[in-house]
Amino acid sequence: MAKQASTTSSSLPLKGVGGSSSPFKGELERVGRGSTWLALELILVTVACWWAFDPVLVTGTVIGMRPGYDIDRIVKLNVASTVTRLDVEQQQITSLPDEEEHLLQKVLELEDVELAYRASDNPLGYGIGGWSGYFYHDNDSLYGQRYSFAKESRMFEVYGIQSLTPEVPTSELSHDCEWNETVIITRSFAMGLFGTIDVAGRALIGMDYGNLEDGGYGWIKKTYRIRAVVEDVHNHAWDRDLATVFVCAEGPDTSAPIVVRLREGVNAEHFVESHRQQLQAEMMTEHCYIRDLQTARDAFRDSIDRYRIGRQMRRNLLIAAFFSVNMAFGVLGTLLMYTRQRREEAGVRRAFGATRWNIFWGFIREAWLLTTFSVAIGCAIYFQFAASHGLFDNFTNANPAVRLWFDDFGTHFLVVSLFVYIIILCTVLVGTAIPAWHICRSTITEAIREE
Repeated sequence: MAKQASTTSSSLPLKGVGGSSSPFKGELERVGRGSTWLALELILVTVACWWAFDPVLVTGTVIGMRPGYDIDRIVKLNVASTVTRLDVEQQQITSLPDEEEHLLQKVLELEDVELAYRASDNPLGYGIGGWSGYFYHDNDSLYGQRYSFAKESRMFEVYGIQSLTPEVPTSELSHDCEWNETVIITRSFAMGLFGTIDVAGRALIGMDYGNLEDGGYGWIKKTYRIRAVVEDVHNHAWDRDLATVFVCAEGPDTSAPIVVRLREGVNAEHFVESHRQQLQAEMMTEHCYIRDLQTARDAFRDSIDRYRIGRQMRRNLLIAAFFSVNMAFGVLGTLLMYTRQRREEAGVRRAFGATRWNIFWGFIREAWLLTTFSVAIGCAIYFQFAASHGLFDNFTNANPAVRLWFDDFGTHFLVVSLFVYIIILCTVLVGTAIPAWHICRSTITEAIREE
């Protein structure tokens, strides 16, 4: 046994025993022995993780964008009536607008309600509302989402959307607007089309449905005056342009939803649960009643599930979870075998004076070096694919003022590569540390005898 120990020790670069010209020289030499298959496995894992995690990070970034309004304090009350639309069109029932206004006043009397208004379009965060199209200024154009708001509706106060135009504070945004003549635009829309937010009073050309020159009806260009600029709002889960144009409208139609802003500290989910029966039973007039209610947070989640982004995100998460589990079991199993096979080496190093901590941190440094080199090679391989086929970006962006981290190829590649590196490195270090710690705790004779 002494002869075997002597032979083995002569081939080991023992750091701290006999000196070493480089602090990592011993680790580099040991990494090169018996680790080829582990390195190949880590390279394949890197490529697979890149393919699996890239969509998750990009999609998660878009979904996680700040809404731009007080989403946790907003609740939508859907209003319905007991009369048919034909009765309304034939003016057999003319009291609906007054009844719905009375319903709004009754909602405002609730203790937990701070503000409320009748929406002209589908409220923000509840999916696509209004309509979208191009807006023009000089020779430039920008695709934007159009929302309508009624005069004196206090819509911006209800949502908590902040004005960026000093002469038009938030409390006055819905006042003194001219029907179908003035608009309020978001910061990103102003920056994308004008290059500045100081655009109050300037003209903006959009499309509107009206009388054509030949006497018919169709889309025509309409000139609007910009009344103010407000902070960006995230209309729906996949909106990344943040280009919204609020148009002053004549007023909400009948059966328009009521949007409620709760008082500070009131939990929206608790409000819905505690007031659901009360609102449905008591909040009614002769022809109108509250059909149901929903928090803006729940509606935002529903919009994710309802449209393509929800299915896409679930698919990406399942793929990422599948590869993560397989990577963890595969890499941990390989590391467990690789580290245990070097028990004799650890025993010999202990015999020559190395401490338990020196040996343990030696294993950790080797794992770090091996992971770093393998991930670098794996990322370089994926770079060849990305350069020719592009990186994941399934969210079209027509607004030059909105640039996210994945819009730039270099930043996109570095961010995902760093994420993949951290995930794999943590897995490798855990898989190395557990058996290495058990090896270092064993006695010298046990480590050598077991081999």
